[in-house]
Amino acid sequence: MTSEGPNELDQCVHATEARQAESQGEHDWQPAVIAAERSGDWMPADELRETALAAVEAGRDVTLSLAGLNHLDASAMQIVLALDVEQKHRGRHLQLANVSPPLRQWFEYAGATGHFFGTEQKSDA
Repeated sequence: MTSEGPNELDQCVHATEARQAESQGEHDWQPAVIAAERSGDWMPADELRETALAAVEAGRDVTLSLAGLNHLDASAMQIVLALDVEQKHRGRHLQLANVSPPLRQWFEYAGATGHFFGTEQKSDA
């Protein structure tokens, strides 16, 4: 994390938190959405962690969009797995969206396929 001013992601998260706080009672069904990809690159693990913590504190289900990603480093994978555990602990859900076949394989290597993808058979593609 740098000491520079807020970046676009921080501004987006804070704006989302403000909207969620204003309409907490009306729209509890809407999940917090985290886009882990931006401008052709993946979100660094420290930013993913901060964003995930903000989403958990908002008290909503979380959708993690992994569009455009083919791998996660160990730090990011650990954060995703911890986010899933924390959401379950709070009676909430974590949904992964836009998971590419190569990224799905990373989850398989981590032993987390059943966590996020049920008992589906992996494809040979």
